[in-house]
Amino acid sequence: MSTLAKRTFSSVILLALLAGAVFLPYDARKWFFTVLCAFLGFGASWETCGMLNGPKQFKGLKWFISSALVLVVVFTVTQINRHVQTNQVFPYWWGVSDFVLFAFFFWMIVLSTNKNQELLRAAINGFAVFFLFSMALKLICGIYYTYNFPGNIPATFLLFILGTKSGDIGAYLTGSLCNTISHGKNHKLVPSISPAKSWEGLIGGLILSVAVTLTIYTICSNQRNGYEWWDGFGYFKMTIIGVFLFFGGMVGDLAESSLKRTCNVKDSGHFLPGIGGLFDLVDSLIVNSFVFYFILFFLNAR
Repeated sequence: MSTLAKRTFSSVILLALLAGAVFLPYDARKWFFTVLCAFLGFGASWETCGMLNGPKQFKGLKWFISSALVLVVVFTVTQINRHVQTNQVFPYWWGVSDFVLFAFFFWMIVLSTNKNQELLRAAINGFAVFFLFSMALKLICGIYYTYNFPGNIPATFLLFILGTKSGDIGAYLTGSLCNTISHGKNHKLVPSISPAKSWEGLIGGLILSVAVTLTIYTICSNQRNGYEWWDGFGYFKMTIIGVFLFFGGMVGDLAESSLKRTCNVKDSGHFLPGIGGLFDLVDSLIVNSFVFYFILFFLNAR
């Protein structure tokens, strides 16, 4: 089976999972999203710890990091649900309590690294993985619940996911097509980090990301089901948002490519045929969670 066929197969499965998180009945989709987000957080952090510390070393530490991220997702969703139901302001500690708890256990791990520099480096790497992934997971959970009420679809979340991943897909398809037509003479974008990425792919990905963003805006604005944060934006402002989503996703993709080259691995894992590991799937979403947060923050979204 060709890489494109494998990638298409994986994409169909992933689209079905996304549809479940968006279109299932309200109570069902909340649980579906929580399980899916926890699974992706566990798998992506496990793979990242493996790349940094070796696939067979410090297995207990990888279990600790990945399991802690599952608890972050469950705790964050619980707090958001309470906020949605009571319309109360989040207590300030909801954003830092898991970091405080993890930092305490981190120092307990450091205590046990007496004269073992390799374990100390693994512990520091693990803490960095936990911090970066947990922040992104919290923001993704927040994005999911923005205007996600009974009777509405989580359109903000749909915009975030499809606006980001369509850029990945457009860049891959356009780059592959142009590379075939030019017989391997594509114009390389950053060959020192990712030799396969090209300027042709960038243009194709940017166009598709903007097109998908505008399509979601058009469909959901016409429904008038409470997506007030983008009411009256017009196509120019939504185009700018699509541009930000594309370049934020591209930075995330390149950052993971740089990490993989540093760790001398091709893919973070082999869970998804044609795509690689779970970190390969969510790399663009990790960085874009921060980008999209600032978009919503400056636009005074919920």
